[in-house]
Amino acid sequence: MASVWVNERDYKFVLFEIFRIQDEILGKGPFVDHDVDMVNMVLDAAIKFAENEIAPTYPDEVHGKPVEAVFKDGKVYAPEAYHRLWKLYREGGWLTVSESPEVGGQGFPEIVGASCSEIFLACNQAFNMYAGLTHGAAKLVEKFCSDELKAIYLEKMYSGEWAGTMCLTEPGAGSDVGALKTTARRNPDGTYSITGTKCFISSGDHDLTENIIHPVLARIEGDPPGTKGISIFLVPKYRVNPDGTLGEFNDVVTGGIEHKMGIHGNATCTLNFGENGKCIGYLMGQEREGMKVMFHMMNEERQAVGMMGVALASAAYLHALDYAKQRLQGSNIMAKDPTVQVPIIQHPDVRRMLLKQKSYVEGIRLLCMFCYYAMDKRKVAETEEEREKWEGMVEMLTPIVKSYCTEMGLMVNDLAIQTYGGYGYCKEYPVEQMMRDQKINTIYEGTNGIQALDLLGRKLGMKKGAYFMNLIGETKAAIEEGKASEFKEEAEIVEKAVNAIVSTAMNFSQLMKTNPYVPLIAACDFLNCFGDALCGWFHLRSALVAQKALASADLEKEKMFYTGKIEGAKFFIHRVTALVPAKCEILVKDETSAMRIPEEAFAV
Repeated sequence: MASVWVNERDYKFVLFEIFRIQDEILGKGPFVDHDVDMVNMVLDAAIKFAENEIAPTYPDEVHGKPVEAVFKDGKVYAPEAYHRLWKLYREGGWLTVSESPEVGGQGFPEIVGASCSEIFLACNQAFNMYAGLTHGAAKLVEKFCSDELKAIYLEKMYSGEWAGTMCLTEPGAGSDVGALKTTARRNPDGTYSITGTKCFISSGDHDLTENIIHPVLARIEGDPPGTKGISIFLVPKYRVNPDGTLGEFNDVVTGGIEHKMGIHGNATCTLNFGENGKCIGYLMGQEREGMKVMFHMMNEERQAVGMMGVALASAAYLHALDYAKQRLQGSNIMAKDPTVQVPIIQHPDVRRMLLKQKSYVEGIRLLCMFCYYAMDKRKVAETEEEREKWEGMVEMLTPIVKSYCTEMGLMVNDLAIQTYGGYGYCKEYPVEQMMRDQKINTIYEGTNGIQALDLLGRKLGMKKGAYFMNLIGETKAAIEEGKASEFKEEAEIVEKAVNAIVSTAMNFSQLMKTNPYVPLIAACDFLNCFGDALCGWFHLRSALVAQKALASADLEKEKMFYTGKIEGAKFFIHRVTALVPAKCEILVKDETSAMRIPEEAFAV
């Protein structure tokens, strides 16, 4: 029976047939000692761990009782099942799959680590957020802390003995980070006294580890307002003695946890720093470089959130597919005997919903993985020019990955519920929870609206548009190959979509100077059009690879896999990518009713 959690065959298709890491990455640069067998061994172990250990902990309600983080008597308790899981996660070394052996990692390519992350996230996003934030915080320690602080914190964070967070958001300063009120006062010994409140802090407090390390944005007293005056500090829940043992409580007080729509197992906290004037922080990087430092973690988290969008959509699709194959309802429209019930997968509209889910999931998985592939290509680059090219690719892809993959992932989750019908709306089936868990991914780590503005206002113009055009240039080879194949029509559709993205970007550049409301209103739709075009390109690549493989496939199962790739590609390109030029034509029109409408006219 096929898994309802993990699509193992598709992961290996992405790694070895689309991105061909065996030729492009493995055996080169920092990956010189890694080969295909090692990658398969890691993937197989990840899948076994995910299905046998993580997936059983997914439900946030068991026997009518909630499985959630709990705040009681000033302390936060993670779900009981997470304690054993965290121990197993640590023992497996899953926090450092792609980290250098110099810091205790296994040194695998980023795309391999990302594949493991998707596998885990598909089985329980709430649990894996504890690990993801710990990794991100540890990475900041590795990159920006003094050797003295690294010696104290790094090994224990990367091993999962201690956990980590990201403390950015405040009650009055969410997306407007520059409005933060948390302060830092210099102390004679070189430390800083931290005072302030942070909210919506994922994994902010819990009992999975004995210590939690918080990177905290704050303004040093006397520094200028806005983002330019922000610094960042390492603030442990408990201070650490010279011998490495835990010292006194560091005046990081949990004010409570949020009661959320989803991800109930993750503790989303309000943290009060320095209520009693005893919170000590240690500078990370240089003073007034807090945003620069934080964005190293923020970009990692945005890429990871895009992966969360893919993971939950994939799991929801696999569950819906399994249900549709078993659920008997109605008769086949072409059957001679209308009294014979058939599985609902035989009904045209259900098949439409399933193929739409499949094609979106496989498209956004490739989009996400391309970002990690670009990171690896950067690491194995032999020239500075090549390294910068792939660095620019990551810059361009990050807002698209975060926004498009979560937006389309949520749509897939909605279709999965629709496939179940009324049962999908009930808690006895996991697709209901998956949709609730998915929604946060469009919001945190910078809302999707913020990502669209980042793409429009920063990324398109970086290096005078060179990064943007390099990404566009990557699509040309598959388009030209497609034109010379049986996928000529599909290749031409993708080409028109890509050209429409370039034309719209150029129009927006001019409109920002003359009528900025037009591109600003259109920013989210433009980002989604960009995603539709890129996923159309990936589907074209998939179809080309699948067609060649199909000709030599012996096993029926493999023939069906490649046939599914071809049909999914055609569905997506003809029904999604083909609409991009028309949508882009609308986006550049002077339609600004959203700005003209008086506030009083929204509702009277």
